[in-house]
Amino acid sequence: MATAYDTLIPALKKHLPEQGLDLLGRAVAFVRRLREIRASLFVWCVVLSRFGQGRPGFEEARRWYERLGGRLVWPRPFQMRFKAASAVVLFERAFEQAVACWRDPRPRRPRHPLARKFADIVAWDSTGAQLADQLRRHFKGTRSAKAAIKILVAVSVFGLLPLFGQVTAGNVHDMLLFPPLTLFRTGTLLLFDKGFVAYERIKEIADASHFYLCPMRQNGNPVVVRVYRAPAWVRKALKRHPQGVRLRTLLPRKKRLSQPWDLEVRVIPKTQSIRAPKRSWIRTRLVITPGAKGQQHPYLTNLSPFEWKPAAVRELYRLRWQIELVFKELKQHLHLEHLPTKDRHAVQIFAWASLIALTISRTVRRWVMPAIEVVGLANKARPMLITRALVATVRLLGRALVLPPRRALLLLRVLADELLAEIATLDILRADSFSRLVPLLSDGGRP
Repeated sequence: MATAYDTLIPALKKHLPEQGLDLLGRAVAFVRRLREIRASLFVWCVVLSRFGQGRPGFEEARRWYERLGGRLVWPRPFQMRFKAASAVVLFERAFEQAVACWRDPRPRRPRHPLARKFADIVAWDSTGAQLADQLRRHFKGTRSAKAAIKILVAVSVFGLLPLFGQVTAGNVHDMLLFPPLTLFRTGTLLLFDKGFVAYERIKEIADASHFYLCPMRQNGNPVVVRVYRAPAWVRKALKRHPQGVRLRTLLPRKKRLSQPWDLEVRVIPKTQSIRAPKRSWIRTRLVITPGAKGQQHPYLTNLSPFEWKPAAVRELYRLRWQIELVFKELKQHLHLEHLPTKDRHAVQIFAWASLIALTISRTVRRWVMPAIEVVGLANKARPMLITRALVATVRLLGRALVLPPRRALLLLRVLADELLAEIATLDILRADSFSRLVPLLSDGGRP
């Protein structure tokens, strides 16, 4: 399908509509007088500045305000707009508005057999950014940084589309942070690291008709109540103790594996006593696969053991690595780690602007390659390459935003040519978890 050059600007303005942002600016008290800086233009100029080179900050955003608005704004009045709590709320809600269309309950149809298994596959994780030490009392950091913020993002692995974001202090534990389950389509598979694992949480996910796949901590010691796959002596031990056997009684933590184990286990949430009634215990599936030199890799999931074999579960969890690629993209090309300010509100604004810039890049990707949904690294329209190409061509995009439609088409043709030339350098024969999963599916990848 050929690129429709006249669809990009309406698509971008659908994610960040001028009228909607201006009304939002008034609702959050960002705009106080008619002659002050426009909320919509302020959001656009800060977001586009995140595609800049070097360490973009206030000055880069101010230059973008002049390009888009055609009016010179003095440095100090412009910079003071970053120092208001209302500006943080404006950008937070602008991000929510930008990703709202990707949360549509109607399922997307990416070209991959996994799309027939799950309504969506969402990876959730966090990354940190170091701040100036003066911000310690607002954003306390970890051992390696006195002050830091933590950015949490949920992305659909089909296209690496951002669905939810959160910005908090760097010392807040991951266990306390998780996106609302109501945001996702019923039947979504959630992939997350062991830092977010809580037994109460996996029960909430299952009760919400979602699927989960996450690692179990190495020191976990649940009670084994059923065996799907394990050595014969494990089944015999369970027959002698039908009420259940502790996992570490059967499998010490440092024991090497040669074959995967597939078990059903019983866990007790931390908020409950070990003497709690049986109805409060949580039953889940535990898959333990051998890693390098037989090291144990345990996973908790509610996927069916009859449909998802241990090898498929292990390969499915590798899809969580897609969000690490998103964080790499945010840091390398959208300057998520470059927050050049000592103001507590400004650092949050720049962080939210980087996340909104990610939605701009994904919209451009869908415009350049409209016939596909990006699936896996092997796809020739890898999202990170589009973002990298936009860093060099973002001025063409900014100019097209303010030109009349006919004149903008000329610039958009040049922009599309530049983006397509960038992604054409990719080796599309590279294998990844998406391609390796197809032969592991129970139906062999057939409809």
